[in-house]
Amino acid sequence: MSEDRPAAYLRFERSEYDTRLKNVRSAMAQRGIDTLVLTDPCNLYYLSGYDAWSFYTPQYLVVRQADAPVWVGRGIDRKSARITSWLADDDIIAYPDDYVQAADKHPAQPLCALLAERGWDKGVLGLEASNYYLTALASDIIRAETPNAQVVDASLLVNWVRLIKSPAEVEYMRKAAQIVQGAMTVATQGARPGVQENELAGDIYRALIAGTDGAGGTYTSSPPFMPSGDWVDTPHLSWRNQPYGNDVQVNFELMACHHRYHVPMSRTVWIGTPPPAVRDLESIAVEALNAALDAVKPGARLYEVEAAWQSVARPRGVSKTSRCGYPIGIAYPPTLGELTASIRPGDETVLQPGMTFHLMPGVWQDGASIVITEAFHVTENGAERFCSFPQRLVVND
Repeated sequence: MSEDRPAAYLRFERSEYDTRLKNVRSAMAQRGIDTLVLTDPCNLYYLSGYDAWSFYTPQYLVVRQADAPVWVGRGIDRKSARITSWLADDDIIAYPDDYVQAADKHPAQPLCALLAERGWDKGVLGLEASNYYLTALASDIIRAETPNAQVVDASLLVNWVRLIKSPAEVEYMRKAAQIVQGAMTVATQGARPGVQENELAGDIYRALIAGTDGAGGTYTSSPPFMPSGDWVDTPHLSWRNQPYGNDVQVNFELMACHHRYHVPMSRTVWIGTPPPAVRDLESIAVEALNAALDAVKPGARLYEVEAAWQSVARPRGVSKTSRCGYPIGIAYPPTLGELTASIRPGDETVLQPGMTFHLMPGVWQDGASIVITEAFHVTENGAERFCSFPQRLVVND
């Protein structure tokens, strides 16, 4: 690291980055990959520490078995790489700004020029082909300009390595959990008759960014989802510019971020007196949620966790066909999940200590819905909840 880049900017000890790189190189070797070109900002952050809102333009991290990783990105972001990553200056390569959003050239071309210059344009070249941040055009250019390489799909290679968290990563997630609990308190206490939905969203954002003592927040991969009234039968809707009324349900799906590590939590609020059907759904949701948590232990498989949830919910008439959860950790827009395993039928992933998940068995049915969820950490003794927020329907009458 250059002397003018203090180690304090790194979120982890250098030894942790070395371990991550070793694990990724091992995964590359198992698949016969000589050169890995990463585009997912989560994976750039995981291996190098690079962290900037620059993923709207092409940026790459080139990983080799013996050579140091190389960042390739926009010229104006080079200093961000020097500030936030451990990479040496010679391994931070900037392309000129006339490559940005140009019709006649593409940033993948300077990347390929670098590969050729360093003799890395041969052998097996892995791309994150299914990644949001690698366009079809970029992939075509890389394939065309590396004719001596065998280009293969290396999607999720690093994501699977990220599945098991270090103690330092778990600690960041515990801080994110503190933040999301504070934000959920603001949300559930603030949803009352006459309160503007957009104003409450502003209060939630303040709680998510201000954080708690010793744990500040930053932007999350998704906005707060907080559908109300006739919108609660579906997820992924946010707020409206209107006041809450009486006898209204609100589903809050929030997430907090601390040093890019996310912890989500969902709870349902009823403004007024909830009808019996909602109370019944609450009872089922809480019992099924804890049955699933009880099924979490090292050696268990994810499909068994989902089956534990279904064993309570299905006999009582609650149907859910979407998955019950997913792994969490580092996230950038547009998604929270790590894109690998899922808590659903057929997933044979074996639980191991250090894995972190969002158990998200939200139920959205015509005429009734409820969201009561838990983020958890797999330990030697089972599931350890990140949050201690009450598992119940919040009633503001």
